[in-house]
Amino acid sequence: MRFRFSLLVFLVPTIAAADGLTDLRATLGRLGATTPVHGTLDVTSTSRSDDEKPDDGKASVGFEIGENGLHIIYPRPMLVQAALEARAEARDPERATPVRSGAGHVRPIHVAELLDGAFALSVVLESAQFVQMKPATFAGHPARLLSFKITPKLSKADSKHVKKVDGALSVWIGDDGTPLAAEASASVKASFLLISFEIDHKQSWTYTRSGDRLVVTRYESNEKSDGLGQHTTSHTLETVRLE
Repeated sequence: MRFRFSLLVFLVPTIAAADGLTDLRATLGRLGATTPVHGTLDVTSTSRSDDEKPDDGKASVGFEIGENGLHIIYPRPMLVQAALEARAEARDPERATPVRSGAGHVRPIHVAELLDGAFALSVVLESAQFVQMKPATFAGHPARLLSFKITPKLSKADSKHVKKVDGALSVWIGDDGTPLAAEASASVKASFLLISFEIDHKQSWTYTRSGDRLVVTRYESNEKSDGLGQHTTSHTLETVRLE
């Protein structure tokens, strides 16, 4: 009896962790992203490099997604401002082009993934190895925190140059398995033609549900790289406002 009790005590955390992962995968499978949504995407970005001018961006676009696909709406005032920036930069290459820089981060496939966070997260989990689950809180409410090790699969061409790659993923889920937020980090060391470089990338996502659609309401990306004698940092913040 004592052996059975000890075995049960040992297995309970493992069973609970497995249930957390099962809940997450089951919920992602149910979020088919068929619910139409529309709203606004706000983007701010910064980029700094040792010998290049600072590049700051800011842009807002509309979007709608549904049965007919994704439509991204560039407001006319924004297009006018982008044209003015292009003309000013042609006259003075040092002029800032915030609207054009910000708009450069509005990529259709990326926007589609923000509006279908369940699919995007399930893709990341393809190369994830479950590590542990523990109780946590998110936005002041009880949650479960799932931790993963990420081991990206590399093509034959990339594997020739990448010397080391490490990655981690954390996912906060609610009682029903719905993702509340996620964070990922990756570190890459590589070399090409005797030139070595390193890249560190951190990302975070905050989610909300709209029908059967998991929407990323806040996405943040921070990256720094060193190579060729250059040090570069970049930061992007994207906010989705549903209407």
